Amino acid sequence: MSQNQDVNQRLNDAIYGTPQTLPDQRRQYLGSLRERVLLEIKAADLTDARTLKLFQTHLADFTGQDASALVNGKLDHQLIGPYLKELAGANFPFTLVNKPETPDGSDCEAVLIVAKTAVNLETVNLLARYPLKNFISTPKPTKPAKKSGFFRNLF
Repeated sequence: MSQNQDVNQRLNDAIYGTPQTLPDQRRQYLGSLRERVLLEIKAADLTDARTLKLFQTHLADFTGQDASALVNGKLDHQLIGPYLKELAGANFPFTLVNKPETPDGSDCEAVLIVAKTAVNLETVNLLARYPLKNFISTPKPTKPAKKSGFFRNLF
């Protein structure tokens, strides 16, 4: 009986492929699992220059760990190009993911920093983890310029 089940399992694996754990989550996180993600950048956030500055600043936080980057290859190369350049400049290992099932909408993941083992971080989004308030340049209040009139010059 066990030989029958074994043969049926082998036939099913040959026809349908080996079963995967959490296939929807693997599609969303570019082949990885949510529990391994250290940092994520959504495609909608790529257009903001401050996101790139945050990424440049905090990429060094992950260089000592056993981590690598997954980059969505289906997105516009002008958007992900600066991130690829930054990863290459820091000698950070990265993989361009361009599978047919890779999502390419504005709400999909664009860049992921993933660990080889589970880390289960609660907050992984770059903008949620490192708020932009440190990078927003607020103009300092200036004192109004004193008007100089004719009578002020006399006195």
